[in-house]
Amino acid sequence: MDSNNRVLSADMVIDSEAYRIDIWQKFQERFTAMLQRHSQVLVVRLLVRFPEEIIAQADNRCFQHWMETYRRDLDRNRLTPHYLWVREQHCSWNAHYHVILFFDGNAIRYFRKERAEELWGQALQSQEGYFGSKSGLIEVCPASYMGIPMNQGICVSRSDGALQNYVGDLGLYLAKTVTKGSAPCRVREFGYSLL
Repeated sequence: MDSNNRVLSADMVIDSEAYRIDIWQKFQERFTAMLQRHSQVLVVRLLVRFPEEIIAQADNRCFQHWMETYRRDLDRNRLTPHYLWVREQHCSWNAHYHVILFFDGNAIRYFRKERAEELWGQALQSQEGYFGSKSGLIEVCPASYMGIPMNQGICVSRSDGALQNYVGDLGLYLAKTVTKGSAPCRVREFGYSLL
């Protein structure tokens, strides 16, 4: 991305009280690497929740098992994405997770969540009190750009700086400090793919 691009501007990164710089940098690195590698990048933001009727384990094991299983499934289908996830918890007894996936936009034009939901349902089998309800537990976060709905992902061209800035705002949302800091000791609050 262009160094003059708003996504990389110092005023958004300096505000360390509002954003986690470490999360923001990992987001930037993955998005930039994908834009350098592919002329178009499909960006998808997911919200992953536990069913309300269970009290999930305090660590990230269930989520990380799902993330790794889903990543492998995508790899088998030649859709190897880069990703970033964050753990958040506010007033619920369970954490929830935000995930951003970066795909080669030339290989996949829109995102479907059915396989992600199926694998999340399988991962939830490890949770005490889970009885198979998975409906609505993975949500593709709604997005629109200039009035155009992009609920199956946002396909960003390498040359479209304005859309890159919009996607940068999605990354900032993941980096916000609100709803973070409540994870138990030695439980990670974010993770990412290796470049």
